[in-house]
Amino acid sequence: MKTPVIISLRIFLLITACLELNAQTNSVPDNMDKPLRVEFKAKSENETYRIIPFGEKGLLLFYKSLETVGNSMVNWYFIQYDSNLRQEWIKSIPIENTHEYVSGATSKDTIGLLFYGEGKGKEKTPGMMLLRIIPGKGVFISNPVVLSVNAFPVIMKFNGNKAYIGLNVKDAAARLMILDLPTGMPENVSLSSSMLSTVIGMQVDSVVPVVRIILKKQIEKNRSEMYFLEIDSSGIVKTEAAVTAISDDIYLQNAEFVKLPAGETLIIGTYGSASKQRGLSKKKMMEESTGFFFTRIEMGKQSTLTFVNFLSLKNISNVVDDKELASVRRKALKNNRDISDFSVDLNLILHPVIGQNGTFILPAEAYIPQYHSENFTDFDFYGRPFTNSYTVFDGYRFTSAMVVAFDEQGRVLWDNSMEIRNLLSFELTPKVELYFTSGKIVMTYLDEGRVASKIIKENDVVEKVDFSPVDPEFPNDKLISEKKGRLLHWYRNFFLCYGYQEIKNIALEGNNKRQVFYFSKLKFE
Repeated sequence: MKTPVIISLRIFLLITACLELNAQTNSVPDNMDKPLRVEFKAKSENETYRIIPFGEKGLLLFYKSLETVGNSMVNWYFIQYDSNLRQEWIKSIPIENTHEYVSGATSKDTIGLLFYGEGKGKEKTPGMMLLRIIPGKGVFISNPVVLSVNAFPVIMKFNGNKAYIGLNVKDAAARLMILDLPTGMPENVSLSSSMLSTVIGMQVDSVVPVVRIILKKQIEKNRSEMYFLEIDSSGIVKTEAAVTAISDDIYLQNAEFVKLPAGETLIIGTYGSASKQRGLSKKKMMEESTGFFFTRIEMGKQSTLTFVNFLSLKNISNVVDDKELASVRRKALKNNRDISDFSVDLNLILHPVIGQNGTFILPAEAYIPQYHSENFTDFDFYGRPFTNSYTVFDGYRFTSAMVVAFDEQGRVLWDNSMEIRNLLSFELTPKVELYFTSGKIVMTYLDEGRVASKIIKENDVVEKVDFSPVDPEFPNDKLISEKKGRLLHWYRNFFLCYGYQEIKNIALEGNNKRQVFYFSKLKFE
């Protein structure tokens, strides 16, 4: 009989200044020392606070203010905290008021933030700025770039003195921008000649100066194909390999990839029915998946291909709706066939592949769009009342997380899953974090002021889902609502949680209700 291993979650107590910062000003008054977390006043969850953690060196908090500089600039504020949540410095940087934050990346000693704006007027000229920050020195370096019409950045990576930025272009070929950081000079590489294409994934090799890209090329109006590219630091395409499903009935959708020590590349992604495929020129829409595919690129060519139907996974019953799964089982029994001969469709967000000792782990999260109907009374030409209704999009309801482990041949070694409760978001970004410890995996996410965690070991559940509250600022604080909450692995066994909260505290004099942006440091033990 196994002895259960209990991993508890507790707040790592920190003595830090409780700061109050109005998001529209640059004043940061000191307050008395207070444990646990840092809070900022916020008018709503639509404010622009963001956090970039960078290991034991601390974290960067930044936001857009309303302070204008000249006719076309606005101040963004940047605040660095050390790993004990002590503020080290605060600076403001003017950025074009049409620019918004797109994405960030970190290297050994630098944080890169990418800002993008479409431009104004009929002749829109999009612009982009890469802002590099050296946290330890508080140094800011900006690289403004003018983009061609209809181009917009989707992903950015660093390698040495170059930044690699994937650009999608409306109704045209995607591009790779190689930005020389010392000079600020950009070089654009077309990724598919004149053919419509989009970048769906990119990695930069930290050893060899090579960029690896997963690309979708539109072959016909409603048919696209996946390609794997390797491009050197001078923009020369060294490898271009088609990643095909072989069967015309199967469509390869999304993919993540990882390099093997021998130079081969493993690609793991999702596939679905080719009949549901959409053209790349249309707005990005959800694509339901039927299962996972596994392939590898050797010597510049696709060499193997394996498909894994979701229904063949051992823990799929924790992911698929009970009624839908029961219906499929009845069909399989009636036709005297295996359940994996049928299929179910899931909307999935893929995480990066995690390689561990010859095992390749792909986390994914399932979600469904959620709507509700609202009715109102209207009147016709003769004044007679009638009822009208319309549909309102509430966001994406995250339902579960999956973890599937493959070997180098694409065989499934094990799989597991975790139910996600009460998590509704307008952003299709990963919510669940994985933490590896002592041969086990902790699956965890933030849920309305609580940290949900489940401990697994391959196919087995070591500890079922448990909820641990994140302590508030004051003992009598009562959480009314939380929006845009997120839990991130920070370093070692420390985590960051943050989000917007509405809090009520009847013990406080005056205004006993407050809206805040907060972040806390947590420790898994």
